[in-house]
Amino acid sequence: MITITGATGFLGAQLLAALLRRDDRPVCALVRGDPVSARERLLRAVRSTTAGPGAEAGSRAGWDADEFHRRVTPVRIELAAPRLGLSEAEHAALARRTQELWHCAADTSPLGQAAALHRTNVAGTRRVLELLSAGGRTGRLFHISTAFVAGRRRTGLVHEDTLDEQYGFATLYEESKFRAEGLVRAWARAEGRPAVVFRPSLLVTDRPSQAGEPRHWLAVQAARISMLERQDPAFVLRAAGLGGADISFPYTARVPGRPDALVNLLQVDWAVTAMLRCAAARPERTTAEPEPPVETYHVTHPQDCSVQELVRIALSGCDWLDVTLDPDVTAEDMRPLERFLIRLAAGLTPHWWSRRHYDRTRLEAATAGLAPPPELSGEYVRAGMSMPSSPGRSAPPPSPSSSPSSPSPQKGAVTARV
Repeated sequence: MITITGATGFLGAQLLAALLRRDDRPVCALVRGDPVSARERLLRAVRSTTAGPGAEAGSRAGWDADEFHRRVTPVRIELAAPRLGLSEAEHAALARRTQELWHCAADTSPLGQAAALHRTNVAGTRRVLELLSAGGRTGRLFHISTAFVAGRRRTGLVHEDTLDEQYGFATLYEESKFRAEGLVRAWARAEGRPAVVFRPSLLVTDRPSQAGEPRHWLAVQAARISMLERQDPAFVLRAAGLGGADISFPYTARVPGRPDALVNLLQVDWAVTAMLRCAAARPERTTAEPEPPVETYHVTHPQDCSVQELVRIALSGCDWLDVTLDPDVTAEDMRPLERFLIRLAAGLTPHWWSRRHYDRTRLEAATAGLAPPPELSGEYVRAGMSMPSSPGRSAPPPSPSSSPSSPSPQKGAVTARV
């Protein structure tokens, strides 16, 4: 049996769908809340991804409910509780049957509280490791971490095996995922068992989220920005402290950051395909190995994206507003509108200073033969952020994306060759 946590989330749903297509093993989904309602949430989540077995390519409703319910069993747990909140017999049976455990459950709030983040991301990981320990030495662990365990480091190349805290962390979320990875490594050493850690970057899709479906990063940003798009521009600027004589369009807002900042975005469907390739390619450990390896993969795009262009695409529905990253801007320089924009980008502002890159050596070796992820275009990003237009206003048409090697990218091109 395959066991998965976090299957109703954006990445978890994609992984669950892919695991069901990979082979015919039963899947146990560890969930919060009532298993009956969780069963419907799980089906709705996988239907939001890709086609089910035997369905036409591109279908979003190809999953047969009866077949899905036959294959997938939801089990209610408390992630941070002893034995996951299960009885001793239930815990032992689950541990004994689990051949693979994909640990996707996480609190991903970039501004989450320390206690809540620790409870889910650190204590929850500890309980998952205890489950594997209780099952003997057969269950394989696939732990979903994040590329942002690199913390506050802004420049240089982050290697796939690097796990240190010398740079500190920009958010408590990053720190909690760092601590969770530390637990995985300690468990592997103590148990003499291998583990696989995947570190995805920001995962995105060009499919807008529908009601009741797991929301991805682009959809979350679109929901926040829609608050600004619905407002009258003159009202917003007056609220920002500008007098009538000072109001002109477009208004240029300057926020702290470097104009050449980069962030890594990756298509979620490619990320899931790559993870399964890595899982299948993992070499078996031999008895001669002195210590079990913890194989870590940076599940990232080979090209980083321009933060400045992403900001412009995100605000393309506000054609009266231009936002520029300026390293010389201080908190004292900002008007209320600039401060509001900082709050709107909650938790993402550390990326506005970053120029670091991610080593993909092990990922590329394990996915040899798999076509690289397509270039991320402005059209792709806009599609993933699409929201119903506000009454009386419409977003400008997409501008063409340029090649990442162009010396002067057109507005809308988001990739940058590095």
